Amino acid sequence: MLVCAALAASGVWSAPVTLSTPIPPTYYATSPAVDVNSSGAHAAAWVNEDNYLLLQVAAQDAGGSWSQAQTLTPRSGANAADPAVAIGPSGNAVAMWDLWQTNSSQGTVIQASSRPAHGSWSAAVSLTSPTTSSSSQSQVGMDANGNAVAIWLQTTSTSSAIETANLPNGGSWTAPAPISTPGVSASNPTLAVNAPGDAVATWQTASGQIFVAERTSQVWGAPISIAPPSFRQGSPHVALNDRGDAALAWSGRGTTFVATRPAGGAWSAPTKVSATSAGATARIAIDYAGNAVALFELVKSTGSGYVYPLQAVSHPAGGSWGAPATISGVNETAASPNIVATPLGTFVAAWTESATGAVKAVIRPAGQTAFGAATVIGYGSQPFLAVAAGKTAATWIGPGPAVQVSDANTP
Repeated sequence: MLVCAALAASGVWSAPVTLSTPIPPTYYATSPAVDVNSSGAHAAAWVNEDNYLLLQVAAQDAGGSWSQAQTLTPRSGANAADPAVAIGPSGNAVAMWDLWQTNSSQGTVIQASSRPAHGSWSAAVSLTSPTTSSSSQSQVGMDANGNAVAIWLQTTSTSSAIETANLPNGGSWTAPAPISTPGVSASNPTLAVNAPGDAVATWQTASGQIFVAERTSQVWGAPISIAPPSFRQGSPHVALNDRGDAALAWSGRGTTFVATRPAGGAWSAPTKVSATSAGATARIAIDYAGNAVALFELVKSTGSGYVYPLQAVSHPAGGSWGAPATISGVNETAASPNIVATPLGTFVAAWTESATGAVKAVIRPAGQTAFGAATVIGYGSQPFLAVAAGKTAATWIGPGPAVQVSDANTP
């Protein structure tokens, strides 16, 4: 068993724990994902190569140690990609991924495995069929009762759509159902699920139109257009709090846009918060009170080239978006930005400093308006954050390469 370092004082990150083992001769790992609950239980998933791309998982029960990595996909004849993972308050977990049979002309399928608290991962089940279509980019979240909600991209030779399915705690997956507009292309879905079980999904069309669909009382509503078609507009990211407030960020052509929706209300018109930002870098988080923070990479000329420092812009509940502030080094190139928020209003952002490979994190404590100094929590790439009441978990691809995790107490 792998022993997880104890959480230290508030805002102090634990020593990294390595979850995976590098496999020769390729020594390749990618796409780490993690989730955490308020008791400190975790679940993680990633891809590790052993001639084929394997989906691997590990879990940590509250107060326990991380399990050894377990492979859930075949060791030959198939490649996995795009892992996603969610854990409920009681410790039950779900992992999802794409699987492609390398010796087949058929498409990619969405597969999933579930794990009860203190239990074992189930055998993988396929949620889609590869016969006439291909599935990818799965996203999953859990409500307070441990029920899972998932979405993914479903593609045929002539169209693409966003589909959904649910996994009741202790039950079986429902049949997939579309939530995007029939006949209108869709891509780049993201999903947010809150404790009552409501959800918001977002995606873009081929023309750059931004849509959301909302799930209330277990029923998905019709798609809502948030932004009209625009060249190079896309990569939306959505956040949802337990009260039902939602926030959305996406990238335009050198721009970043945001929109918000109060619980039970309507979406605001898009607001441009940057006119000099890098594409596909917009991220957003929202706390229980409705305070939101968006991130993006600024495009900054140095005279001899460009750097991409990370900026944050805040929206107090009931207020307006403020001015962006740089939260990384001013001449730093920050890659793979992430941001999360605890219910009480602590915001945590993470990224990789491209020049050194340092994985950095900054914290904005609840009730404050500025992020603190950056802390190096490890070295590597592809940082990913997850949050629960009082806790934040980070994972990334560290030296080896191997998947590493760290935690911080974040009120």
